[in-house]
Amino acid sequence: MRAIETQTPGAPAAEPAAPAELPLQMSLQMPLRLLLRFSDPAFEQRFVQHYVAFYLRYAQASLLLGALLVSGDWLIDQLAHGGGAANFLRLSLAVPVLLLGLACSFLPQSRRHWQGAMASFIVVVALCLFFILVRVDAEGGAGLKTWVGVLNFTFLEFYCFVILGVQFRHALASGLLILAAFLYALFAHAGLLAGEAGYWTYHVLTVFILAAGIGWWREFVLRKEFLARAALDDALRAAEQRAMRLAHYDEVTGLPNRRLLAELSAPALAQAGAGGPACALLHLEIDRFGGMHDLYGHGQSDLMLAGIAQRLRTCLRGQVPGLDWGLLPGSLSAGLAAEPDLVLARLGDQAFAVFITGLEGQDRASGLAQRLLAAVAEPVPVDGQQILLTASIGIAMCPGDAQDLLNLTRCAEQTAHVAAEAGGAQHKFFDEALNARGKDRVLLEAELRQALLSGQLRLHYQPKVDACSARLVGAEALLRWQHPQRGLIAPGLFIPLAEDSGLIAPLTDWVLHAACQSLRRWADLGLAMLPLSVNLPASCLADAGLPEQLGALVQHYGLQPAWLMLELTETMVMREMATAVAVLDRLRALGFGLSLDDFGTGYSSLSHLKRLPMSELKIDRAFITEVARGGRDAALASAIITLGRELGLQVVAEGVETQEQSEFLIGRGCRLQQGYWFARPLPPEAFEAMLRAGTTRV
Repeated sequence: MRAIETQTPGAPAAEPAAPAELPLQMSLQMPLRLLLRFSDPAFEQRFVQHYVAFYLRYAQASLLLGALLVSGDWLIDQLAHGGGAANFLRLSLAVPVLLLGLACSFLPQSRRHWQGAMASFIVVVALCLFFILVRVDAEGGAGLKTWVGVLNFTFLEFYCFVILGVQFRHALASGLLILAAFLYALFAHAGLLAGEAGYWTYHVLTVFILAAGIGWWREFVLRKEFLARAALDDALRAAEQRAMRLAHYDEVTGLPNRRLLAELSAPALAQAGAGGPACALLHLEIDRFGGMHDLYGHGQSDLMLAGIAQRLRTCLRGQVPGLDWGLLPGSLSAGLAAEPDLVLARLGDQAFAVFITGLEGQDRASGLAQRLLAAVAEPVPVDGQQILLTASIGIAMCPGDAQDLLNLTRCAEQTAHVAAEAGGAQHKFFDEALNARGKDRVLLEAELRQALLSGQLRLHYQPKVDACSARLVGAEALLRWQHPQRGLIAPGLFIPLAEDSGLIAPLTDWVLHAACQSLRRWADLGLAMLPLSVNLPASCLADAGLPEQLGALVQHYGLQPAWLMLELTETMVMREMATAVAVLDRLRALGFGLSLDDFGTGYSSLSHLKRLPMSELKIDRAFITEVARGGRDAALASAIITLGRELGLQVVAEGVETQEQSEFLIGRGCRLQQGYWFARPLPPEAFEAMLRAGTTRV
């Protein structure tokens, strides 16, 4: 695996400077402005590399052209003056030096030392030419004394400042040396009169100033163009890096995302599939983290996730100093007591993954899962409070469970969900039974969606009775699913699935409409109108518009709100007490009956109970099963009955299955009962017959 660095959680990724600020940061240093140098050494080096790359081919061509020009000088002198030994030095000395410089420019190291080498080289060429011109003068030819000398000087200065691509500060030193050498040769060896020497000196100084000015301006313009190009290149590079980071890393935690995890794990998975070391994927999900979003908002939740990610990093990096990202490359793993390579990634809102290679069995993966669970379980500070979180981890092995990341992730995620359903704060390994269960769950969800559209849902009705007379006093509507192949499916198998998949809202709508249709039918048939209880899910109380929606529903069917009893569990009401009380007050004001279901199994807060505008209190079946034997269940049931009576609530005991249970409850003052002792949930036709009779004794 290759090492991919990530930034510290919550910190923005480092990016190149903004293009607008680049010219200011890389401006020319004032004391050296005439020598043209950027204030940033690194940026100066970057410019030099660009400068050499830009001028190298031109310089090579100019060296070849210089050799041709010197050869032409030899030929012209040969034809005009007959030539001599001094003229031949052009071919034997000057031309080889130029060709040697050309050959050196093709060496691989030439670019690294281009500036110093070319600056020194042009001085050597100048000394050779001046030596040749002095010898030509001595033989009576056109040398230093004539226009040929000034022409050669001009040729050298422009080579130095313009053509060879030598930077101005190097060219200035070389140009001054060439000027000094020419003036020395002119005054010391040309034998000119003082006036003639001054005349030629004026011209060579003019040429020097002109060449130096052109060279300075050429490089100044080139540097300005390079600033603009560098700003554009850096902006493009920054955009590419940001796009690359967004494509491969999670912004909140700085961890690799699903795409990068796939890239990093591919080689190890291929090796495992070919018989190499085994791999494992640990899918970690924070238990019930969705409530953190609702309670603290996404800003605080993201900070919590970033902190958890840093803990997981720390847990995975072992004792390696300075390593604070979620990937341990092979070069580091060797120093971790044979600890295998690890990749930590974020897969979703509350899900992380750890890919681990080099396994020989399940022990190391299990130990790592325990360390990760302990890291998540440490308190998280939020708004001055210490929040305790837990996690569930599913582990899938490669090649045993799957041989590609997609299926490995699916298996591990299914197993994590099973661990969460078992109470969380634990890890489990994948097996085929889980795979079959997961496939069945996916299939059942798809079939439930179809059931909503194809009329497979049914309502059955369980009577509430006055146990002393067996007279009907109400009923509870219970949802059933008449599956075409599986038969009648109990709600305990598909209601949790509906809550997890987001189908609970349309299911609740269907139940409410079906219950209202039944009430309308019974009214049209002239049957006794008894309150019909309907169970509401926890999500309903979060909807501030629930009272208006239910009011519109009963008005649509021409019903009285009192005919509909809304059942809510104790736990869901206590979860958001302030919101629940406000919604329940409005429902009660509209005339709906409100029943607190499963009382005693949740929070059982008396201070909260007195604030709730309930009309009915249902004793959970857990307290009814053993009441006839006395003991604690009997005492608790008696206490709940007394409490409900003192609060002015109608008390209903559910789950009554024996005569002894019924008689005990009657003796304690609880006459309203519901359970198999009186009647099982009935289909509509059977319940209508019981409703006509007005009693369960039909």
